[in-house]
Amino acid sequence: MEIDTGRSSILKVMLIGAGAFIITWGMKWSAPILNPVLLAGIIWISILPLAVWLTRKGLPDWLAIVITFLVLVAAIVGLILLTGYSVTVLIESLPQYQDNLQTQIDSLETALNNIGLSADRLGSALDQISGSQILSYVSSLLGGVLGFLSNLVFMLMVLVFLLVGTRGFTMTMRRIGSGGVTVPRFEGMVEDLRQYMILTTWINLLVGLVSTIFLFFAGIDFAILWGILTFLLGYIPTIGFWLALIPPLALAYLQYGAARALIVLVGISVINTVVQNFVQPRMMGRGLNLAPVVVILSLFFWGWVLGPTGALLAVPLTLVVKELFLEAYDDTRGLARLMDDPSAIGTKSGDSPAN
Repeated sequence: MEIDTGRSSILKVMLIGAGAFIITWGMKWSAPILNPVLLAGIIWISILPLAVWLTRKGLPDWLAIVITFLVLVAAIVGLILLTGYSVTVLIESLPQYQDNLQTQIDSLETALNNIGLSADRLGSALDQISGSQILSYVSSLLGGVLGFLSNLVFMLMVLVFLLVGTRGFTMTMRRIGSGGVTVPRFEGMVEDLRQYMILTTWINLLVGLVSTIFLFFAGIDFAILWGILTFLLGYIPTIGFWLALIPPLALAYLQYGAARALIVLVGISVINTVVQNFVQPRMMGRGLNLAPVVVILSLFFWGWVLGPTGALLAVPLTLVVKELFLEAYDDTRGLARLMDDPSAIGTKSGDSPAN
């Protein structure tokens, strides 16, 4: 009997692993279609409180949905127009920055020669950086932006259907899960997702705004563009800050040299440190009860499966898998516990085993 039980457990683990592999590969293969749908779902969860609030103020459901959708579209269009204008001006300024780059290269070679180091290899390597190569890189970047905009249209279409079908979806879920734990677990997961997205958005806005003001007074060109980039990449855990720091840091070096670049590095690092260690804990409490190593691994895993969109949605998607699937079954609840943040154990009601 014990042998049969052991074989049954091994077989169950193998089936779960095979199913997870098939689902993961299917998500990777269908990423171009799946990404806009996932984005629409996360945005729907995040903006739904606005529609609910408008309804409670006496507006009809349809009007609350229309206003909510228009507010979102206005924010997205404004972000696109502002970013597009800044990128256009940046492209026009590339020849000037190319001249500045050559000046910085000459200064660096002179400094190295003065201290007895040969700068021949460095000069030959840096001379390969030409204006045409930079323009080619920018063109490929704009091509990626256009691809994102095409997905954005599809995402907005999906979002409209989600907003329109909100009431019917809620009633269906309650009818399916009546008397069970499916609906409470789903509603708890949705509430955690909503709280995370709303608070993360406010934190990203704060960091982006303060960074923009700092870069403006530091004299760095396109401060608004780098603030927008900081806001968007702030959704990528851990490495998003460093990715957003690279462009303004490089531009500061091109404009003024190493001293100003160091000031930018220290200034933005201080801003991020203050927000991460003082503002964010007060706003988010203990967060989503995910161990830091799980957050890092989820970033790379979802980035591999879904591309850049997966990196943006790494934490929400990991939360969905953990709370909606792993914690729902006895066989996988132990794995869910391993994903918990050790400093937050015992602080959430969900930490106690389900009956």
